This record gives sequence, C-alpha cells and structure tokens, in this order.
Amino acid sequence: MKSSKSITEVPLKTKLKPCIREVILENFMSHEYSRIPLTAGINIITGPNGAGKSSILLGIAVALGQTYTERSHKLSDLIRRGEEAARVSVIFDNREVDGVRPIPWLNSDQLVITRYIKKNGDYWHYVNNRFKTKAEVEHLLQKIGLNPNNMLIIMHQNMIEQFAAKSNVEKLKMVEDAVGASHFRRRIVEAEEKLRNVQLESQILKRTLEEARTAVEYWREEYEKLVKKRKLEEEKKKLEVELAWAEVKEIEEDISRLQEKLEALKLEEIKLRKELEYHSGEASILRSEVLEIFKKHGGLEEFERKLDLMIEEYVGKAIAGYKLELNEKNVKKILQEMSKLEVLKNEKIVKASGLGERPQKIRKMDEVSEDLKTVSLKIASLGQVSEEAEDMYLIADARYKETEVRSQQVEENLKKALEELEYRKQLWRNFLRNLVEEVEPRYNSILSQVDGSGKISLKGLEDPEKASIELYVGFRGAEPALLDAHTHSGGERIVATLAFLLALQNYIKSPLRAVDEFDVHLDPLNRERMVKLLLGAARSSPDSQYILITPGKIVVEEGVNIILVQNISGRSQISLGG
Repeated sequence: MKSSKSITEVPLKTKLKPCIREVILENFMSHEYSRIPLTAGINIITGPNGAGKSSILLGIAVALGQTYTERSHKLSDLIRRGEEAARVSVIFDNREVDGVRPIPWLNSDQLVITRYIKKNGDYWHYVNNRFKTKAEVEHLLQKIGLNPNNMLIIMHQNMIEQFAAKSNVEKLKMVEDAVGASHFRRRIVEAEEKLRNVQLESQILKRTLEEARTAVEYWREEYEKLVKKRKLEEEKKKLEVELAWAEVKEIEEDISRLQEKLEALKLEEIKLRKELEYHSGEASILRSEVLEIFKKHGGLEEFERKLDLMIEEYVGKAIAGYKLELNEKNVKKILQEMSKLEVLKNEKIVKASGLGERPQKIRKMDEVSEDLKTVSLKIASLGQVSEEAEDMYLIADARYKETEVRSQQVEENLKKALEELEYRKQLWRNFLRNLVEEVEPRYNSILSQVDGSGKISLKGLEDPEKASIELYVGFRGAEPALLDAHTHSGGERIVATLAFLLALQNYIKSPLRAVDEFDVHLDPLNRERMVKLLLGAARSSPDSQYILITPGKIVVEEGVNIILVQNISGRSQISLGG
C-alpha cells in the first residue's frame, strides 16, 4: 500500500540545519594543534598521503561520540605520541538567520562539543563548557539528526568497501537511521514490547482466572455444605425442642395415669368406708342382739348363731378396714410419685422452654430420638465446614467476576496491541517502499552516467529483524547482480555505493555528509564522473554540509572551501586553498 503523500514533499518553511564552523584538534594523532575552519556547502580536504587529512574526519567523529575506530581499538591510541591527553572540539554555527537559530532550543551563537581523552583510557565530554555524559551527547546529536557511527553520514577510509560488505539487514538499519526513519523501527519495538507485556498479562490473567474459577467451585461446594448443615442444624434444633417437650409430655402422661389411679383409689376408699360403716353397724346391732338374747333367753343355740354372724361382721369390718388402710397407703404413695413427677415436669418444662416453644403436635420420644440420631449422622457426614464459607464464596465469586472483566479488557487490549503493531509495521513498510520507489530511479540515473544500471529491492518486510535492502548493479550492459565482493571489483563496489549514497542525499536528515578517499580504486574517468556527481549533489543541497577528503586534485568552482593538509616535521599543518 503506497502513501498518497511523497516522502520527499518539501515543507513550506525549510528548516535550518546547523553546520560545523570549526574543528579543533589538540595532540590528536599527527595534529599538535590544528584549527580547521569549515563552511556550509562543500568542504574539500586534500593533501598528500600521511599528512593528517583523515585525522580531521576521525577527530570530528570522536568528538561527537564515536568510540570504536578503524585506526584504533582504544581511543587512547589516538593521542599524539609523547602526550598524556588529547582534546577534540567541534563547533557548530548557531547564529540567527532571519531571527531563527538552526538549533532553536539553544540560546547561544555556537554549540561546542568537546571530548577529552587521557592515556589511562579515561574520556569525558563537555558541551558549551558543561560536563555531559556520552548518552546526553548522543541524545543532543539525535535531535539534530547526526549519528557519527552511521557510515552513510560519515564514511571514513575504507568504509565504502565496508558498507558493501555489510549484511543487507545492517544496510537497511543504516539507511533508516540516515533518513530519520529509525523512529518507525523504535515504535515497532515499543509496540512489540507492549504486545509482549499484554500477552504476558493475558497469560497471567488466564492462570489467575482458572485459579479463581477453582476457588469459586471449592467455596461454592463449601457454601452449599454450610447451607445444608445449617438446615440440618435447624432441623436438629427443632427435634431437640420436640424431644424436650416429648419428655415433658411423657411425664405429664405418667402424672395423668397416676391421677387416674388416684381417682380410682378415692372411689375405692368411699366404697370401703361405706362397707366398713355397714359392717361396723351390723356388728354393733348383732352384738346388742347377742347380749339381749343371752340375758333374756340364755339359749345357747341362738346365741352361737348370732355370735357367728357378729364375728363375720367384725371380720368384714376388719377386712374393710385393712383395705381402706391399704388404699390410703396407695393414695399416699401415688401422691408422692405425683409430687416428684411434678417437680421433674417443671424442670423439664424450664429446659424445654429454653430450647423453644411447645409444638402443637408432639410425637413419641422414641420416634423423635430416632429422627434426631439420623439428622446428627447427616451433620457428621458433612465433616468440618467453615463458618466463613459464605463470605469466602462471595469474595471468591466477586474476584472471579472482576478477573473475568479484567481478562476481557486484556483480550481487547491484546487485540488492539496486535492491530497497533501491524499498523506500525505497515507505516514502516510503506515508508521504506515509498523511499525505494523514489530513490531507485535516482540510483539508476546516477549509475547510467558511469555506464551502469541497478535496482534496489526490499526483502523480508514481514519481520523487521530480518528485513533487508539489496543493492543490485551491473556495468557495461551486464544484468544487475547483487552487490558483493565476489561479483564486483573494488572500483565497481565504490561506484555503486557512492551512487546509492548520492541517490539518498535528498532524504538524509543529518546536516553533515562526509566521505574519506572516495576515489580509491577508481580509474581517472570514473573518478572524474563521481567527483562531478558528488559536487553536483552538494550544490543541490546548499543547506547541508559536505566534507570530501581526497589525496588527488579536484577542479572546482568558486565558493568551495578547500583545506590543504601537509605534514611538516611530524606535525600536521593546515592552510586554506584558493
């Protein structure tokens, strides 16, 4: 998908670019003390081999933060022999032009970046006489689009060859950095990091949700057991109340039965008293009659008969008396038992009333006891049940629902993160495709001026880490082939690399472009062609600063700053050419 807006579209107001006004080298390589004035536009540094030309470009790169150099693995090796320390300074021009400064956030006419290097390996930076860390210097330069480690911006000696030998993945990253498109990749990395974080959060939440679901199920079961236990305990309580009142009822029934016995004994007592009274009366009458007979008649036979009858009445009286006495004892005993039962009944009523009100219907104690035993066994079968089960279930359920909502949100975030990542990648792809679409014709046009042709191809854009840019070139009618050391000669690689560099000029964000000894391995004709192309590119970008280093002579027009470097008695000397 191609953007409708060209990446080369020029804004209405051209942004001023800061240029280097002067470079100062002190005890740096062959320079004891050199001040190298530079101008906006074209600067050509020339002089014989070994004069110290390349040291100037190396000094600029080191001052701006480059650590590793082709000249030395240690910065301390760049200190002039016999000296303990070196200092390199780069002075940017920040004077106002039409009321605007090239570096608007710096309220000073110049930006001075200085780096000190000591023999013991220590080094540090100063910016406008204030100490700064290397990271702070890098951030500052990033704001003006200058990365001294990008060989598409600063090409030291042999770097043209190195660029050709770099992997196509590294080449693409350098191109992105040079044209100010690294933010696309950074945003992709940020989006990937965001996606990873959301994916990690999603995985954690899935585990948390599963754990929450398990907790809800566990506490639901416990809560159900608690509800069941409570119902059974309520039933048990009712049965205990019923049993207590059943005991009262049983005592009441015992009292009632005793009461019935008592009533029967009372009736028996009445009957016995009447019987006793009857026998007493009859015995008394008979006694009187016997005495009368004995007095009047003296008849033995009638006397005996009456005596027998009297005796029978007395015996009946005695029996009735005995029965009455026995009845009275039974009554007393029943009254005692009833008294005890009343006391027990009152105790049971107090106990039962403490448990609950008397039920309207009360079953027999055996039946209630059996039910109570059954309920107790059911309660025991539930085992240990936490009384906090209800609260824990509500808490677990709330946490599960909360986690479920959060999980849904994270899933939505995951979807958005994937969409954002794809969107970032698409922006990056579109930018690169548009860039290549615009640069490739220019690349081909430049190559055509040296009897060559080429093309630029992007590969693996689905994965930014594997994405690459491939440069193809062919000369003298040959089909363009992938640029590498096995297929092309040194001169062909230099021409192809310079052609690509020149094709990128309108897109490079850095205010500085520097190439050291670009003409190595070029025959005179191709050297002349490439010089013209370089100078033409520099003239077409007057707001940018070009530094070209060559040991050979270059025929230039007026307005070009020519710096001659010579080595006199082991010291590099600087002079300005005409």
